[in-house]
Amino acid sequence: MIDNTYITEEKLQVIRSLRQTLHATPELSMQEHKTAEIIRQFLKTHTSCEIIDHGAWFYALRRAKDHLPTIAFRADIDAIPDAKTGIPFHGCGHDGHAAAVAGLAYLTEGMPVNKNIVFLFQPGEETGEGAALCSAVIEEQHIDIIYGCHSIPGFPRGTILWRGDVFACASRGMILHVTGTQCHAAYPETGKNPAFAVSHIVSSLCDCLDMQKNGYRGMVLATVVGINVGAKAFGVSAGDGELYLTVRAHYDTDLEALIGRIRQEAELACERDGIALDISFLDVFPDTVNDAEAADAFRSVLCEKQIPWMPLAEPMRWSEDFGWYCKKTKGVFFGIGAGEDCPALHTESFCYQDALLPRVEEVFLSLC
Repeated sequence: MIDNTYITEEKLQVIRSLRQTLHATPELSMQEHKTAEIIRQFLKTHTSCEIIDHGAWFYALRRAKDHLPTIAFRADIDAIPDAKTGIPFHGCGHDGHAAAVAGLAYLTEGMPVNKNIVFLFQPGEETGEGAALCSAVIEEQHIDIIYGCHSIPGFPRGTILWRGDVFACASRGMILHVTGTQCHAAYPETGKNPAFAVSHIVSSLCDCLDMQKNGYRGMVLATVVGINVGAKAFGVSAGDGELYLTVRAHYDTDLEALIGRIRQEAELACERDGIALDISFLDVFPDTVNDAEAADAFRSVLCEKQIPWMPLAEPMRWSEDFGWYCKKTKGVFFGIGAGEDCPALHTESFCYQDALLPRVEEVFLSLC
């Protein structure tokens, strides 16, 4: 455990400057070329870490000795698109996450360490692609435990948010494509309009979500995010359509059960109306489940260092692809409160606060 008195104002200013540079260079998922170059240049300038570049993703390695444990700190580096313009902006705070992990590499420069440390910079968190790709680092460096952190509005500023089980939900984007037969609107009986099947699927969601009836272990949710059937052509009875759902659950097993029930209702409705059904998925996120033993050890560190923390009463409803790492090794994902008055994530007003960086670095150093 490294003494956090190594965190100086001079070094913090360097880390803040990196965060502000990253904030001004937002890039969408799997397109983070400038972002990655900025981080690599920072690491080359301020650290002696070995940089292992896999093209779409990379990490820095501070090697102690092969027989020592290896820990990792993961940062996501992508931005999100503005809902109106599509222009990227850092509305989820990944600029701060990346600056904190790069800053940790900087702060540990010259310090005695008794662990091998991996500083992982991951693209594509917002789509769920990145961690599935980067999780290869677990086997490549034989990582014993990996840590990740997220800024979370609505909680006391600087307070660490802890859970010993599920931290964030599993989720998927579910696309149900239905194909019938287009016909003249004056003779709807001569065609097969899929609108009725889509209506049945939507109306059946309440039954699919019934926790008492279906025996789910935790929360399940299905949100209708879009319906597209036919067109504004009043002489035509629609021939095809799509229903877009976001399905989520505290646990992967519950999510699979929910998807199975929605699929069953969709198949019944489409078979009744004689129309074809195709189901596909996008933005696949597993549940992010903290290792119980590692989470308890993490809480002990917080208590020992007198770092303010609070338990979360329930998992966050949003998803985090950090769960892919937790499928392969011990993982601890935690939050840091951004303030009760901080704008919500994924809104135009949200911005990662530089004032959080000292606390995040304090926690990270305490884990080294």
